Amino acid sequence: MAWNLVKMYQSTKHLLTTYGEGNDLEPMVDDLTGESRIDHVVSLYREMNIPFGPMMMIKNRVSENGRNIIWGRKWNDREYVEKKVIPTLMNYEYLKSLPANTVGAHYYHLIKDYGIEKLYNQRFKKEERRENSKFDNIYNSFSDDIRENASRHLLLSHDIWHVLFRYDTTPMGEAMIQTITARIFNFFPPHLTGFFGTWKMARKTKSKLPWKVWRECLKLSKGVNKELALFSPIEFLEQDIQEVRDRFNIFTPKVYAEYVKTLPKFARMDTIHPNYDDKLWNAEVI
Repeated sequence: MAWNLVKMYQSTKHLLTTYGEGNDLEPMVDDLTGESRIDHVVSLYREMNIPFGPMMMIKNRVSENGRNIIWGRKWNDREYVEKKVIPTLMNYEYLKSLPANTVGAHYYHLIKDYGIEKLYNQRFKKEERRENSKFDNIYNSFSDDIRENASRHLLLSHDIWHVLFRYDTTPMGEAMIQTITARIFNFFPPHLTGFFGTWKMARKTKSKLPWKVWRECLKLSKGVNKELALFSPIEFLEQDIQEVRDRFNIFTPKVYAEYVKTLPKFARMDTIHPNYDDKLWNAEVI
């Protein structure tokens, strides 16, 4: 159950080099859907399951929603997810019909060109299980079930969190969502992805702004209500996006707004619906 340092090195190397490098050095044009990086991220997190997996389980199991995630029950049951949650997240006609102020409308604007189903199938239809030794057959089977249940929830919630926190789908924005995931889901490994992504963008932009963005995210994400991470990804689709932000104390990333204004080449801002007047964000950008 020791960390496989070779696998960790290979995954980290991909995140620091290949990931996000398009032919014209525009950010992440080669991996808009996440198909390239997801296997490397999953591999890194799998190797770090001990001790961080059990720590995550202990902290999240205190609430009913947390237990639903960990044990794969109710709205995080695999059959329910594949028959109800994913079809809802892929129902473009439904999402497109929602008012511009809703979470669902913002989500549709974000994912309309790729969706989540292909990424889900890549991640879970061919789920890799460990080769168990005679000493840890039972533990690894139990651990893999919990890891798969948690990963399923995080994958499907990921883009919902993008629109709620406003961080876009460029490498910088992805790094911040990983940082937030670590905070609100009580799971340390995404902190590493957030740090590596920030380090890479600081080098790429030759600017200190990415580090300022990262520090702001670290500081303000402490105040976010962690219950946000324990709801089904379809829970908020029809709700007013600012009301959801207020409910969970989700901050407006002012330094990220400065980053977007200063380094527009490295920003996409695909997380805000074009017909929505986001007054708090616009006050920082304009």
